[in-house]
Amino acid sequence: MALPVSPRLRFAPLLPALAALLVLAATALALLPGALATEAAHDLAQSLRLSLSVLPPPNRDLHAPDPELQRAVVRLTSGTDFRLTLIALDGTVLADSASSFEELARLENHLHREEVAEALARAEGSAVRHSSTTGEVTAYAARLVSGAPGASWIVRLALPARSLATVRAHLVRILGGAALAATAIALLVAAWLNRRLYLPLARLIRTADRIGAGEDRVAVEFPDEGDLAILGRALDRIERERERQLAAVAAERDHLRDTVAAMSEGVLVTDGAGAPRLVNPALLTLFDLPASAAAGALFDLAREPRLVDLVAEVLRSGETAATEIERHEPEPRTLALLAAPLAGSGGVVVLARDLTATERVHRMRKEFVANVSHELKTPLTAIRGYAETLVDGAVESPQTALRFSERILEQCRRLGELLDDLLTLSRLESTEPALDREPVDLRASAREAAQMVDAAARARAVAIEVEPGAPVIVEGDAEGLLRMLSNLLDNAVKYNREGGSVTVRCAARGDEVTVEVADTGIGIPVAHLGRIFERFYRVDRGRAREEGGTGLGLAIVKHVAQAHRGRVEVESRQGEGSIFRVVLPAAG
Repeated sequence: MALPVSPRLRFAPLLPALAALLVLAATALALLPGALATEAAHDLAQSLRLSLSVLPPPNRDLHAPDPELQRAVVRLTSGTDFRLTLIALDGTVLADSASSFEELARLENHLHREEVAEALARAEGSAVRHSSTTGEVTAYAARLVSGAPGASWIVRLALPARSLATVRAHLVRILGGAALAATAIALLVAAWLNRRLYLPLARLIRTADRIGAGEDRVAVEFPDEGDLAILGRALDRIERERERQLAAVAAERDHLRDTVAAMSEGVLVTDGAGAPRLVNPALLTLFDLPASAAAGALFDLAREPRLVDLVAEVLRSGETAATEIERHEPEPRTLALLAAPLAGSGGVVVLARDLTATERVHRMRKEFVANVSHELKTPLTAIRGYAETLVDGAVESPQTALRFSERILEQCRRLGELLDDLLTLSRLESTEPALDREPVDLRASAREAAQMVDAAARARAVAIEVEPGAPVIVEGDAEGLLRMLSNLLDNAVKYNREGGSVTVRCAARGDEVTVEVADTGIGIPVAHLGRIFERFYRVDRGRAREEGGTGLGLAIVKHVAQAHRGRVEVESRQGEGSIFRVVLPAAG
């Protein structure tokens, strides 16, 4: 993986030094040769002054090469690198040590040579330039010399600038060596900076990038001292704080998710476009969807347009809305939906509640009120009729008055039994029935219940038998259990045949005890078995009224069993009899 510090940044501190070195080298190469040339020209001018002392002064005005002067200049420069030239004021070369006398006539006019023109103008001149005669870079010094009246010439001394080229070559070598040394030092400094600064900085940059990318548990590496150590410690604190906040957010998210998942109400959360993003198990159950169903497929799987319309309405209006849905598969169910907008995210949260049980309770309450009203109305109507008959004159007849009075008492007895059963049922159906728990022997309670219905059994010639055996003990409410058993025996007698029998069996099986009441009566049609424990439900209403029942006996049996954490079961064949079985937890 490439380091996140670019080479340009890594070598940035060295670039000014390298630039300064290059500027210095360029300046030296540009200025030093010129300075050396100027100095050489100055020295050459000094030498020219010395040479004038051995040259004869001009004694006549010359305009053509002179052999005597030619021999003199050759003699003076013999054995040296100097070139001595005598030039007339009109530019004609009179003598030149670098040429033969025959060549003098072919030399160019020197009037416009730089050093000659300067000497004519200021008596002295100098220059460093390429010589067209010798073909070399040469330094020149020229001086105007006067002799006899009207006689003047220019004396020029020249020296090839081989020393300047040598200096320039030495300078190039020196500067090249200095550049190599500076480059080596720069590389060493760069390596030191790379190890001490850029590599730790690169690690910190990569670490910061990983933290920014959201990686878990990023370890921060940093040096022990220096500014990068301060930066590293700060980055390490940021990472620890990030991990702490992420852990807190994750814990809060998990807590919220667990809370939503544990809710008995269904929860649906959508995004700003109305697409489902979160559903809890309760919602999937309410819409009869598999637990593995994806949230995004809810609308397609549920096929419930009113749910989609409810979400769309809340998104459009931004206000809370509610509706009810009737579902018929896999079983009839009423769902109440309440939807509200989510602040910030722009989505919608929908709360779904199953109202089926509530509706059933409401319906049962209405039926209960209607049944109670009907059950109370019948005896009250009879009592009123008998009373009105007595008031209208039947009281004058002792036999009629007695008969009507007995019937009034009978109806009052039925009212009392009905009210007693209603109070018992109300107590049993309360949220926490107030039961006085104590050890109860069910076999003994069955014998006591048999004695309570003995008169009715003898009147119908029905034999009641409680099978003998060891005590069967449960923890419970003795009065409630006795009421349960007496109701079962009373039903078994009422709906039995004359000369029939009722058998009570008690047994303990592991951690449960069982009480069975078997009769040889008329039995119960299969179609009615699922409803016989409902309040006021009668299989044969006509016979039930003749027998004087309240219609609450088996409902009380079921609630007593449930109050003792038990259950009641029934087996029956029409025309052959019935077996009612109560299963209760055994005493611990």
